[in-house]
Amino acid sequence: MSNALIFAGSKEKGPLEIATGVGNKALIMIEDRPVIDYIVEALKGAENIDKIVVIGAKDDFYPYIGEKVEEILDPGSSILENMEIGLKYLNSPEHLLLLASDIPLITPQAIDEFIGRCTERKADIGYPIITKENILNKYPEAERTFVKMKEGIFCGGNIVFFKPEVFYQRQGLIKEVFDNRKAVWKYAKILGFKSIVKFLVKTLTIEEIEKRVTEILGYNSVAVMVSYPEMMIDLDKLSDYELIKKYLKK
Repeated sequence: MSNALIFAGSKEKGPLEIATGVGNKALIMIEDRPVIDYIVEALKGAENIDKIVVIGAKDDFYPYIGEKVEEILDPGSSILENMEIGLKYLNSPEHLLLLASDIPLITPQAIDEFIGRCTERKADIGYPIITKENILNKYPEAERTFVKMKEGIFCGGNIVFFKPEVFYQRQGLIKEVFDNRKAVWKYAKILGFKSIVKFLVKTLTIEEIEKRVTEILGYNSVAVMVSYPEMMIDLDKLSDYELIKKYLKK
């Protein structure tokens, strides 16, 4: 069994929040339910999930999900601080899931498949990927960011299988990755120039990335091929909102 940590502490108010009249997109209402409620229900329906903890303003979220989750913890000032808050509360060495708060299409089946495949590969860190074809077959109108690798074209998800020890042992490196997440060229210092060049010429393989990240962290890091695209459909813009509303009404 794994615990789940949902990050819903965003203080950014972008066009989507303004258009829908909320201060946090996890509270956007779809079919009279906030987005985060769909995620909580999926986790509760999964066979491999134990405790569910939410990082977010307790006053905002408790009326909707307070009776459904283990705890709602007020957020810190950064995603790394929020991670530390959640890990300290759970106080467990066991693997957990880190989830974004804006993936309401996610299902119990998708969660259980991902955990199962991470466990099979003995992952310390597991990250889901899926082919472009599989996403567009189910959600043809989806606008996602795809990455061309040697094996094909893929999209990554909004959930991570994670061993808490990695955070405490490699906190400085994790902070560097987060700080530079929008500056691709700065990853050259972390991944190495050879990996960046191979990525640019579309010859980098998934196995090479796994091996390099494992070498850097010292923990088994795997990209897990999944068959459910729901965890890749997040709520970033108005077109995402319309897509998600469409499929949740079915």
